[in-house]
Amino acid sequence: MNEATVQFGRLERRGVLLGLSSGQVGLIGGALFVVLVAVRGAGGTGLAVAAPLWLLLSVAGLVGVGGRTVPAWTPVVGRWVGARTSGRTKASTVLASDSPGTLVLPGVPGVLEVVLCARLGGVLVVDRRAATVTAIARVHGLGILLDDDATKEHKASAWGRVLGGLCRQPQIVRVQILTTVAAGGMGVARRWWREHCLVAESGAAATLADLLDEGFMSTARREHLVAVAVRSPRGRRRLTTDAAGAIAGTLAAVADALNAAELTVDEWLDGPGLASAVRRAYEPLAASDEIPVRVGAPVGVAEEWDRWCTGTTWHATYWVAEWPRTAVDATFLQPLVGDGGARTVSLIAQPVPAREALRQIRRARAEYRADDAQRQRIGQVEDRAITAEVEDLDRREAELVAGHGDLRFTGLVSVSAPDRDRLADACRAVEADAARAMCDLVRLVGQQGAGHLAASLPLARGVR
Repeated sequence: MNEATVQFGRLERRGVLLGLSSGQVGLIGGALFVVLVAVRGAGGTGLAVAAPLWLLLSVAGLVGVGGRTVPAWTPVVGRWVGARTSGRTKASTVLASDSPGTLVLPGVPGVLEVVLCARLGGVLVVDRRAATVTAIARVHGLGILLDDDATKEHKASAWGRVLGGLCRQPQIVRVQILTTVAAGGMGVARRWWREHCLVAESGAAATLADLLDEGFMSTARREHLVAVAVRSPRGRRRLTTDAAGAIAGTLAAVADALNAAELTVDEWLDGPGLASAVRRAYEPLAASDEIPVRVGAPVGVAEEWDRWCTGTTWHATYWVAEWPRTAVDATFLQPLVGDGGARTVSLIAQPVPAREALRQIRRARAEYRADDAQRQRIGQVEDRAITAEVEDLDRREAELVAGHGDLRFTGLVSVSAPDRDRLADACRAVEADAARAMCDLVRLVGQQGAGHLAASLPLARGVR
């Protein structure tokens, strides 16, 4: 039996006219307007005098910088300059919140409410700004790498049914699947040694202590979390018991679907578990037995153009710009979640209603057809990449008509290191691992703080 494979769609790069975005068309239109006014006003002399302006507009509209057009860079640079000017690139908070039932995180606007849900056996995180209620489950599976082809296909199909079920629950806003890889594979043995044999009275004991310390740093500890964000009940300032019970019912259905896919839900995180998970998002290099339970966040954070600092740890976050363009099996992400240092791989899935998805597909197809007609009118050859994007749209529409759901996926990868030099090494390593996984990574710039929080915080916050 052949191994089951999957084909990912391409990143859509369509524009409003000949592949150009509205911003590019505006700049080129501005350049043509300047040329027209200059020629009508002073002929060739006016054209020469106005050359710096219309040339600048033309170059800005046609030339890309770092894989982005100038109009695409404008909001990124504008937000970054505004943040630097107003001091929002640095944030601080108290070491532990004195108010029970609240979570104050540097870099996250507002105060998050933490509500205990007895029916769920864990806590719910209420975000009033986003109008969502989030619960986090710790899960584990038996793995898929060493399974035979039939078992791999069965597990992949079961996971597909989980994703399909998410599209049929309108209460679910977003789901985040988060895998954290960090040092600490021998954490239990190391902690037991510290508690029972802290004093090394012999050479053998000292040698064993050194081996445990070395093993702690050289072996990887993996944690898998699934965060589910559901819509907050409208018109309620506080989450009532009945509303929490209804949300728990939705989350229980998600847990049943995960169990059916051979993914065991160990627990829904309680208060201490949530605090520990949040702190590890900021300080993934800290040993789990060295993190106080009440400490939910570092004292402060500082954002730079292409990196983020939290306490004593430096982070860099990447966006998965392109998934594999060729057919791959279910284990294609293995290089990214292997023993490659401290990193977090986060997949955010947002269900798209079928009507909205069909409307987007048909609008995109109409834009492609109009663009194709314009190309034929001027004699321009169609790019093969555009043909592939149209084929992806046809495939998506056929799947929706057949009754399948549509999900908007975002992949984020965050790497961490104790200093800048080792962060650079970690970035080179993750880029090499992404190439092995046939994924194209783009390092975020001007958005490192928001990117790292979306990638590493198990709160299903999503990205913009």
